[in-house]
Amino acid sequence: MNVLEESVLTLRVLPNDIDIFKISNDRFIALMDLGRMDCVFRLDLIKTMLRRRWVPLATFATIRFRYPLKLFQKYQLRTRIMYWDDDVFYFQQHFERRGRKIATGYVCATLLGPNGRISPEDILAVTRQTATRPEEPEIVPRLQELSALIRQEQKEVT
Repeated sequence: MNVLEESVLTLRVLPNDIDIFKISNDRFIALMDLGRMDCVFRLDLIKTMLRRRWVPLATFATIRFRYPLKLFQKYQLRTRIMYWDDDVFYFQQHFERRGRKIATGYVCATLLGPNGRISPEDILAVTRQTATRPEEPEIVPRLQELSALIRQEQKEVT
């Protein structure tokens, strides 16, 4: 897998995914973890992560829901790295059913090692892929702004 390729997982809504009739909101976030881990496996990063004791670290996540997914429905989770800066990768993740977008999520994530965060540059070096950083999508500064607002609010809490 190339670092900029899309990962596609075909999944089915299971009884442990639902609240009463539909997939629960918190479950979407957990399923998004699966999509990003699929990227880790496809980029052959898992051995390095285990050897160097690197663990996934999501620093920010947001999702917008559009339609429900109901028990036993089949759907796809599409995950791609849309951008990276000096600190994190920016993932875009879509839940789709029959070509219809069900929900869209954005996650800022990197890896955490024994001595702190691992830069995207260092992670990409391990994959031995030469990837040019994509042009910054319009949504990235907005995600950064929202993350900063939340971070500021957290500092104000005593």
